[in-house]
Amino acid sequence: MLNFLSSKKSSGAGPLQGYKITNVDRSKKYGVAADSLRMLKTKASEKFKLQNCRVYLAREGVEVLDEDYFHTLPAQVLFVVAEKDIIVKTDFQLMYDAIKSTHSELLQAGTLVQEFVSNNQGEIAKLLHNAQRSQDEQTLKSHRSEHAEWFEGIDEKSGQTKEEVMQRRGQDRIRGYFYKTKDELTKCAIYRQNAMAKELIDEMLDLFRQLLSGFDFFSCIFDRSHSRRLTEGAVSNLVLTTEEHKRNQGGGDEVDAPRIMPKRMKLAIEKSLQNDGNAIEKYRVALCNDRGDFSCMGLWNETTCKYEAHIINPYVSRENMILFQVWNLDHQVEIRRTVLPSIVENLKRVIENEADAICKIHNRRGKKLSVITYFIELFTLGNLKLVHIVCHDKSIHDMISKGSIICDKCAEYKYIKEFQKKIRFNKNGLM
Repeated sequence: MLNFLSSKKSSGAGPLQGYKITNVDRSKKYGVAADSLRMLKTKASEKFKLQNCRVYLAREGVEVLDEDYFHTLPAQVLFVVAEKDIIVKTDFQLMYDAIKSTHSELLQAGTLVQEFVSNNQGEIAKLLHNAQRSQDEQTLKSHRSEHAEWFEGIDEKSGQTKEEVMQRRGQDRIRGYFYKTKDELTKCAIYRQNAMAKELIDEMLDLFRQLLSGFDFFSCIFDRSHSRRLTEGAVSNLVLTTEEHKRNQGGGDEVDAPRIMPKRMKLAIEKSLQNDGNAIEKYRVALCNDRGDFSCMGLWNETTCKYEAHIINPYVSRENMILFQVWNLDHQVEIRRTVLPSIVENLKRVIENEADAICKIHNRRGKKLSVITYFIELFTLGNLKLVHIVCHDKSIHDMISKGSIICDKCAEYKYIKEFQKKIRFNKNGLM
């Protein structure tokens, strides 16, 4: 056991605290109150009939000799008390002896493995290096013909390279959010009962579809070959907590067959989005590095993940690719509980109560909803976090949508009008 020595003299009694004392074989244990090491030794000597009491920390095996050190220890710490020259074992040593007495073959096997590793370090290091190099080579392979096992069960129409397959996976996730949005908005009562509401919702859904098409349904998010990547702090949080809002205010593979966008329209939209400084472009990034490693972004209300092990590379193997499917894109501001109800509520204000339909930026009557803001919250990394299943918190998120009513003086309103005008112009130019 170790001795803890100090050159300082005893500083005397301190506050009375509770401690635990036990004998060498841990067969008896008592709770005592003491205000000093001296008082503890006196009580321990009485309990265990010791002539020359020594005191040790049960966990570390450190002998406590000094009053000052004693007073730094927390209450309820466990001490082992023993006569002078008695060997005192730590809790770990006792547990090891117990395992050794009943499972000696396991410890013997462990000793043999340790000896084998020590005697063959060079060969083992070479084997591990080769195994890692082999895995790296498989990871970096891209085409179906190079890594056929990875593509097992994946239809050829989904892609001929890993990157194409992962692009499709990213699109499917975002496309699923669009269909969920469309389903919820078109089945609400105000859509079915009010012609103006139906017109505004249809217009919003058309704009959502056009923007998503222009950004290729954010196929880039899982694509390691994409030129731009998410870096820490690159994507700011565009959503508000409940308190911030109060202060400021003072998927699936479903195909929408009847509405598949013609190629000419898609080209017109993409051309309309080129170099126009829109607020969405910064979210056209990949969430992985060029090798394909993805890291969990943490709980919805935290800036980083607390778990170092929450890393995955779906490009490594078919198994990893399957496991990646349970990683979620988590909305910080929830779609069903927050964003969509905000859209419906603001629509009601515009349609049913014009006095309350105010653009808070310019303090005048609003005509439209902030489509770009809602788009960012529904479909982009401005509100989405890639998270390991452990970090996917399904409880209520205390966050408020930033979507609002806007007027014709708002920059967002003007951008939408200009975007629609560009689409018409570019579409005509492609005819």
